[in-house]
Amino acid sequence: MPNSRRRSRVPGQFEAVVRCGNHSISVLTDNLSLKGMLCRTGDCSGLEPGALCSIRLELARDIALEVSARVVRCGEDSLALNFEDMDAATFAHLRNIVRFASQNADAIDAEVGIPPVD
Repeated sequence: MPNSRRRSRVPGQFEAVVRCGNHSISVLTDNLSLKGMLCRTGDCSGLEPGALCSIRLELARDIALEVSARVVRCGEDSLALNFEDMDAATFAHLRNIVRFASQNADAIDAEVGIPPVD
């Protein structure tokens, strides 16, 4: 299956809390993009693909990003999320994180105006 992603993924380990319905799961991000994230978790049982979630991504003790997302995949120890909505300030922080971790910050800037998948 060809890779249809148009967003660069970069490594980044941040603590986050994912809330879906009655479930609240602590996770550690594995990688991030402008459109989603893959995270490590001990247990994401009860989460189904397509479920709407909220994410609180901890950048520092007093700085956190709030993002709405959908579950893409839930495995034994990983959770993939697709970002649905965030405010402009959150997007600016996310963009800076991804740009900083990328080997080509200009390529990240070019991704801002294109659809995330074919």
